Amino acid sequence: MTLSLNVLNHLGLNLYSNIPSVLSEVVANSYDADATEVSIVITNNRIIIKDDGNGMDAAEINAKYLLVGYQKRLNGEAFSPVYNRPVMGRKGIGKLSLFSIANTIELHSHKNGKVSSLKMNKEEIKRQIKENNGTYFPEEIAPLPIEKGTTIIIYDLKKGVSKAKSLKKRLARRFSVIGEENKFLVKVNEEPISIADRDFFNKVEFLWLVDHDDKLYRRKFKNIKNFDSLNGRVLINEKEYLIEGWIGTVELPSQLSEDGTNNNKISIICRGKLAQEDILETYTEGGIYADYLIGEIKADFLDDDSEEDIATSSRQKINEDDPRFIAVKKVIYSYLKAIQSQWTQLRNDRATDKILGEFEAVKSWYEELKYDSHKKQAQKLFKTIDTLHFDKENIDEKKTLVRQAVLAFEQLKIRESLNQIDKIETTNDIELINVFGHLSEIEAMLYYDIASGRVKVIRELKEKTEKNELEAVLQKHIFDNLWLLNPSWERATQATEYMESKIGKAFEDVSDKLTDEQKRGRIDIGYRTAGGKHIIVELKRYKPSYKITPFVLAE
Repeated sequence: MTLSLNVLNHLGLNLYSNIPSVLSEVVANSYDADATEVSIVITNNRIIIKDDGNGMDAAEINAKYLLVGYQKRLNGEAFSPVYNRPVMGRKGIGKLSLFSIANTIELHSHKNGKVSSLKMNKEEIKRQIKENNGTYFPEEIAPLPIEKGTTIIIYDLKKGVSKAKSLKKRLARRFSVIGEENKFLVKVNEEPISIADRDFFNKVEFLWLVDHDDKLYRRKFKNIKNFDSLNGRVLINEKEYLIEGWIGTVELPSQLSEDGTNNNKISIICRGKLAQEDILETYTEGGIYADYLIGEIKADFLDDDSEEDIATSSRQKINEDDPRFIAVKKVIYSYLKAIQSQWTQLRNDRATDKILGEFEAVKSWYEELKYDSHKKQAQKLFKTIDTLHFDKENIDEKKTLVRQAVLAFEQLKIRESLNQIDKIETTNDIELINVFGHLSEIEAMLYYDIASGRVKVIRELKEKTEKNELEAVLQKHIFDNLWLLNPSWERATQATEYMESKIGKAFEDVSDKLTDEQKRGRIDIGYRTAGGKHIIVELKRYKPSYKITPFVLAE
């Protein structure tokens, strides 16, 4: 069997798609090397990654770093020597990922008082592998004066460098071990990455914890309104495993789609590092609730040293045909069904509390509803209104909508009550009195709404005329409220009204009989009633500068 350079391309040179995924491989190597701090500095066309880990001497660089496919765990290095960390690396090809984004790499590593340094170039690797039967000799270079750990410099970048803020966020979401509590600090341009950089903990509204300490996770989520627990037991071949983590829902789906990244995902974490970015995409899951989901599931047993490697070549996804993954997928699906059954009621309750807190009159109305079934229907109504998400400046629109919704609800309730009339045997029955009493209340409310609304329109017209507003302003006001001119003009036929339009356009069926001058004439308001009759309204100042007669208008 012989291996070509094409294998190397697939193993790393062209394996990774973006800078965050590449840098996460370097950060993982630093974690495995017992680093307590990793610094990433980004300049125009250069990235410098520096750690304070154990470092390597020349022999280790040759035997481990430069050996493509070196497997730490099979060589007695399943745990780091100082902090006993379960190492993240397994395939031994992550080092090649750097060539996915850059053509040139420098490595400087300190150990036992000496710095060993080398430079690798992608094109030179390809050339030497062809000439030297698959062997490549990096160029030895002058060492940097580093006192600890390893420094990697990559330049001649092929991809645009991410903004520091975006990179912090994406790295924070790829690791669960970054932070002082794990003795692992990662900085981007001297700014430490913290759990806050994940930028979703403060957006989760409802939270479900998977077999985990409530207090630990609840400290991270600042704005949760409700939380529950899910069983984290997974059964595989009659052997039980535990998973932990969380699944949450946000208030708005738009909160999960920011900076061009879709975070409507449930990630799988193994050994503190992202193993599968999104298991949610493997389901054909329906229901509105699915658009609100986000979560992280920690399942270290998927990366057990005693089992076959479950990760794909890029270590960015898991082999989905593996029985372990299938078992985890099944358990998570049961979580989703449990969440779906609770989510609707939680949203109803939240919307109810919100609207009842905003509108005292609605609260009084809601509390007077006699039956739980009516209250549940009202909650559904509140949830529907709440999904519109009115801004503070649109509170009047929300108030109008709530009022109309309550009136509509009452009308529906009346119809249910009217169904009981057939059961009433005498007009003296108290039920009949209650029904008609209720109807008169609703009728009064409807009349009040209509009357008060029209008074408001009349007052607005008065104000506009007194201010001598522009004709176009008055024209629009009258056009929207034609009953001001005649109570019978209620726009019985929709899409037959015209405002500020040419005669030729308004009357296309007779335009061929008009002169050019007549076609160019404009009408202020044209309106056709249900009977097919045309009404034309011409607006003029109260004191025109010239004489107007019906004959002039007709002309």
